[in-house]
Amino acid sequence: MNTLANTLLKAAGGFALAVIAAAPAFAETFTLEQAVARALDQSEEVRLTQAQLLDAQGQVRSAMSAAMPQINGSVTYRHQIDSIFEPFAADTTLGRAFANSSFGAIRDWTVAIEASQLLFDGGKWNAALKGSKFYMSAATEQNREAIADLVYQVKSTYYQAVAAKRLEEIAQASLKQAREHEAQVALFHDQGTRAEFDLLRAQVDAANQEPALVAAHTAADLATFRLRELINLPAKESLELATPLEAADGTIPVLATASLAASSRGAVAASEANVSLQEQGVRAAKAARWPSIVASTSLQQQAFPDQGEWPVPHDFVRNWDAQIRLSVPLFNGFRTEAEIQKAQAALQQAKAQRDQSKQRVAVEVADAKALLEQAGSQLAARRQTVRQASRAYDLSEVRYTNGISTQLEVSDARLGLLTAQVRQVEGSRDYLVALAGLERAIGHPLPIERKPLESLTFSMNAEAKSR
Repeated sequence: MNTLANTLLKAAGGFALAVIAAAPAFAETFTLEQAVARALDQSEEVRLTQAQLLDAQGQVRSAMSAAMPQINGSVTYRHQIDSIFEPFAADTTLGRAFANSSFGAIRDWTVAIEASQLLFDGGKWNAALKGSKFYMSAATEQNREAIADLVYQVKSTYYQAVAAKRLEEIAQASLKQAREHEAQVALFHDQGTRAEFDLLRAQVDAANQEPALVAAHTAADLATFRLRELINLPAKESLELATPLEAADGTIPVLATASLAASSRGAVAASEANVSLQEQGVRAAKAARWPSIVASTSLQQQAFPDQGEWPVPHDFVRNWDAQIRLSVPLFNGFRTEAEIQKAQAALQQAKAQRDQSKQRVAVEVADAKALLEQAGSQLAARRQTVRQASRAYDLSEVRYTNGISTQLEVSDARLGLLTAQVRQVEGSRDYLVALAGLERAIGHPLPIERKPLESLTFSMNAEAKSR
């Protein structure tokens, strides 16, 4: 007996340890705003666009440096192994003349500072600087577009996960109702007031709710998994969602005004900046036809020490020169014309992409407005349907209890209530996703206020009549 008890205790302990190991270490509760903030902090896409923005800032600084003085210093040691001037070394007069020069010295040290300044290049530098700034502007807008994309994905996925969890709860409640009704019918059957057919029908209805619950549970797990991926939540942490689809006071977020501001999408702004960038590219290509002027100066200190000696300050002699160089392009095999043609082609392509981006955004905004209006209308209708279906189910239960209705009527009423509840959750989810989609399409936060659902129904009906 003791052996059996010890075996059972060990098995129970092993099972408990397995459950503890499989369970998440602790739970993380996220509101919608917290999920968005975490995704923005963890997103690889946003980090990539931020790296591109950093690269653009570097290009601006690189372009600016071309117009600033270029100063370089160098220290050179030279050792002459063999020289064509060696025969002159036998002549003491010539030997002394060449001994302290770069011709006859065996070794020499040279300390040099060289500086140059661009004076004129036909506008190439100015075009490059402006182009780099437009490139940085495009990178900034692309970063804003990536952030907006991620925010919409997180909001949409969050609403999907909350809705899936709510549908799982509805499936659980529906199964509980079916089981309670089955128990009631079984009691009536035992008392002889209900036929066996009613009991069988109640048992079948309850059994039919179980696959729906399993499917709802699986859908909730998948939706939560997708959200975990977006916010980069470790697998050891469980995820709890704190923002419901519907507020406790029965209000929903609606647009505070019918007239929305013009679209300010980052994609359109980035395409505009790209057009300006390519325009500067054309200017830079054309500037290659002009001459360039560069001023430069070089200061050198040279020393020619004897064997085995290090140079000292008084051994150095100075050489300092300055020059202005004018470079005139005469003929380069029509390379400049080819570069201009390529730059003009890139400009035309950028303009076409800008126009496509504007058209695409206009279509997205129109679609998002239509989807929001449709989702709002369906949500209002489905909310009323839930009230009616709930009342019908309560009446069917009362009627069946009093013996004036059939089991089929109760089953139909429960199915109608379940369908109405599911559609209400789907309507709330679709409405909130559509609202987030309109915000994404327009490219800036929407003017939002919370109102009762009935006011949304009235405003939409009034708008439909005014049309």
